[in-house]
Amino acid sequence: MRLALLVLLVLTSLGFSQSVPWPTAERLTYQLSWQGVSVGKFYLSASPMDGGWKFRGRLETQGIAAVSGYGLEADSTVGPDFYDDTFWRNLTEPLKGTTRLTFARVEDGGSSAKVTEPSGKVSGWFSPIEQVLDELSLIYYARLHPEVRAVNLVDYSQLSQGTLEVFKNGDLTVYRFAREGLLVEVWYRPDTRRTPVKIIFGRDFGRLEGTLLEPK
Repeated sequence: MRLALLVLLVLTSLGFSQSVPWPTAERLTYQLSWQGVSVGKFYLSASPMDGGWKFRGRLETQGIAAVSGYGLEADSTVGPDFYDDTFWRNLTEPLKGTTRLTFARVEDGGSSAKVTEPSGKVSGWFSPIEQVLDELSLIYYARLHPEVRAVNLVDYSQLSQGTLEVFKNGDLTVYRFAREGLLVEVWYRPDTRRTPVKIIFGRDFGRLEGTLLEPK
């Protein structure tokens, strides 16, 4: 694995890059709902950086979600191997506050995460595994590697390891990860870009569902 990564780094430094099915500076907009109630627009973007990519997710709240102070934002950076280098997520829930999750590869090997709760309580975990994804990078990793099945996902209490369930819904291909309360589900269109037309995130905070808004 380290040899493959070294080769990718060398190729990148020479001006070569692995082709991807999404355009540079892609920005997708989703109408996001929580437990069936519309909460606003979710913006998902991808931009190249330092031989890898940065993926960003931002919620622009509307209506009652804006009034109540609901918020969601996340950043993911991946290296040439398309696994996470860093990841952070801020989730703000009404009457509770903001929970922050941060993740990074460890220089000496492995990966670690820290969770800061609204109360200020801090917890964390370490894993010897380096090939880790989060809910944003998983969306893009599966676009690039549709054959992927076994994945390791960042979660609050530990690294969540499991297998993607892949099935058809009409002409769309659905990738679903459901394990120990964590749910990530992505519906891909059968085009050359494998456009994600629906994204679903679930945890104890409920079920967030985003539907792609098509450009006019």
